[in-house]
Amino acid sequence: MCAKARVMSEIEEVQEQMKADMEAMKKQMTTKMEAIISMRKMMEVNATAVAATSTTTEVDPTHPSGLNQVNRPVSDMVGQAGKTLGSTGGPHFVQV
Repeated sequence: MCAKARVMSEIEEVQEQMKADMEAMKKQMTTKMEAIISMRKMMEVNATAVAATSTTTEVDPTHPSGLNQVNRPVSDMVGQAGKTLGSTGGPHFVQV
């Protein structure tokens, strides 16, 4: 009977330690979730700020400033008899 009581006591100690460990894990998970939510809010604020900035900045294609340059693809030119003129085989871009 004494051995059975000792085993029961050990089981209760293990269960108490498991409960303490579970409580510690819950606190850690709560802290991590709060950090994730905070980071998500910061990302949403940043995304909103970027979207607001990009919608207020428009390119004026008629403005001669170098800041408003646009790259446009140029197709290969085909001459008489179907010969391709000026082709290097790759895409061509001209800054306007």
